[in-house]
Amino acid sequence: MDERNRVEHPAWPARAILLAALGAGFGLAFHALVDGDDGPTWSDSSLRTAAAVFLPVSGAVFAFSLERLRWTWSAAFAAAAGLAVAFVAGWNGNPDYWGSGEGWQFFAALLAVAVAIPLFQSIRDGGRRHETAILHAHLWTNLILGGAAIAFVIATLLLTLLLGELFHLIGIDLLRDLMGRGWFNLPLAGAAFGGAVGLLRDRDQMLGTLQKVARAVLSVLAPFLALGLALFVLALPVTGLRPLWDQTQATTPILLACILGAVVLANAVIGNDFDEEGRSRPLRYGAIGLALVMAPLALVAAVSTGKRIGQYGLTPDRMWACVFVAAAAAFASAYLYAVVRGGAGWPEALRRANVRIAFALCLLALFLALPIVSFGAISTRDQVARLESGRTPPDRFDWAAMRFDFGPSGRRALERLAAGSNLVVRQRAREALRASDRWFVGPVEEAGPRRIPARIRAEGGAPVPPALADMVGRTGTCGDGKCRLVFLDPRRAVLLPTGCANCYYLFDAQPDGTWTQRFPAAPARNASATVPADSAKGKVEVRKVERQQLFIDGRPVGDAFE
Repeated sequence: MDERNRVEHPAWPARAILLAALGAGFGLAFHALVDGDDGPTWSDSSLRTAAAVFLPVSGAVFAFSLERLRWTWSAAFAAAAGLAVAFVAGWNGNPDYWGSGEGWQFFAALLAVAVAIPLFQSIRDGGRRHETAILHAHLWTNLILGGAAIAFVIATLLLTLLLGELFHLIGIDLLRDLMGRGWFNLPLAGAAFGGAVGLLRDRDQMLGTLQKVARAVLSVLAPFLALGLALFVLALPVTGLRPLWDQTQATTPILLACILGAVVLANAVIGNDFDEEGRSRPLRYGAIGLALVMAPLALVAAVSTGKRIGQYGLTPDRMWACVFVAAAAAFASAYLYAVVRGGAGWPEALRRANVRIAFALCLLALFLALPIVSFGAISTRDQVARLESGRTPPDRFDWAAMRFDFGPSGRRALERLAAGSNLVVRQRAREALRASDRWFVGPVEEAGPRRIPARIRAEGGAPVPPALADMVGRTGTCGDGKCRLVFLDPRRAVLLPTGCANCYYLFDAQPDGTWTQRFPAAPARNASATVPADSAKGKVEVRKVERQQLFIDGRPVGDAFE
C-alpha cells in the first residue's frame, strides 16, 4: 500500500509457518476427498463435493486475509466464503455432470469471494469502506500476491521434480515415485502456497514497490489501447455493425475483454489516491479516452448479444453474457459520468465509483451463484417453445446443448420430447439422451437447403425407414448419393461414404421404430483396420474376433494386442 494510507501490520514470522502447515493439511484432506480408484475424481455425494470445494476456497481466503489484527474476523470470513462456494458446488452435484449454467454459477461464487476479500480487508483495517485508497491498495496487493504465490508453487514443484530426476540418476527413486502420488503433490503445493503468502505478507514494503511497478508498466499501455479503441469506434459508422457478426461469433467476448482491459489500464493510471496519479498528459488523456470509449463498446456488445438471442434464443451462456454486458455497462456509465461531471477531480470520482461497483458486483455475483434463479430452466423453456412453435426446426435445434449445457431442466425437457408424437423430434431427443458425450449427438445443421440423400438406396433393394433416412441425411455425406447403405441385419445398418479410407457410420434400430447412430465417422486405429478407400464394392459383414490384452489384478491395461 502507499505509505500515507496503509495500515501498519507488524511482521508476524509465525504466519508463514501456520499457513504452510494449514496448506499441507488442507491439501492432504482435499486429496482424500477426491481420490478414486482410477485417480482424482469427483464424488456423486453432494456433501463430499461441497467439502472438497470448501477446503481450497476457505484456505486461500484465510491466507490472503490473515493478519494478527482481528485474526478471528479473518477466520470467520474465510469460513463463510468457503461455505458459500461449497454450497453452490454441493447443490449442483457432481461437477463431472455440470452444464455451462452450473459452471457459470460456480464462477460467480468465486468472483463474489474474490471481490469481497479487499472489501473485507479494508473494513477490518479501518472499519470505513469509503477509504478508497485502502481498498484499491488491497486489491492490487492481492493480485500481485496471488500471482507471486502461484509462481512459487510452480517453482517448488519443478524443483522437486528436478531433484527427483537427479537422484534417479544414481538409482534412488523415492522422490521420483512420490511426485507421482496425489497425497504428496497436493500437500506440497498447499504448503508452498501458504508459506509464500505468509512470507510475502511480512514484506509490505516490497509488495508496495511491486504494486507501483506493475501500475507504472501497465499505465504506459493506456494511451495505446485508448487510441486503438477510439479508432475502432470511429470506424463503426463507416463499416457498419454487420462485419462484427460476419467475421466471428465471438464479438461479445472480444468487446468485453477490451472493456476489462480499459478498466485495468485506467485504474493503473489513476493509482490508489491523489499522490499516485499519473501526471504526464499522455497517461491522463489515455485514461480519459478509455473511460469515454467504454460506453460505445458496451452498447455494441449489448446489441450483439441481443441479436444473437433474437436469432437463436436463450441459452445459459447467452444469459450470463447478458450479465457480463450489464456489468460492463455499469462500469462504462460510471466512468463516463465521473469524467464528464468530475471536473479536475475525475480520478477520485473514478475511485469512488469502483468501490460502489465492487459492492454491487459482489452482491450480484453471490445472488446469481445461489440456486434462486435458474438460467438453465429459463433457457430450456425458451428453446422448447421455439422448437414446438416451429421457429427452430428440429435439424437446427441444438440437441447437444440441451443435453449437456442446460442442466437438469434440459434433460427433463428431452425426456418429455422423447415421449412426444413428432417422429423426428422424438428420434433426436432419444439420441441425445442416450449420448454419453456431446460429440455423439448429431450436429446442428446450418441455415440453408438441407442435403437430402435423394438417390441413396439400401443394397439389395431393402426399404429404408424414414427415421433411418433422416439419420443418414444428417451425416452430410450422401448428398450426391456416393455412399453405400448396407443392412447387416433387419435392425442394424452401416453407412460407408465412398472414398473415405477411415470412416463409417453404424445405426441401430430401437424398439419404438426410431434409429440411433451408434458410432460416428470413426478413424481407424491402425492400417489393418481401415475401411478400403474404394468401398463401392466388396462384401460387408460383421465378424467376431478374438484379441489378446494384458490384465493386472483383473483390470485391462493398454490396447488389445495386434
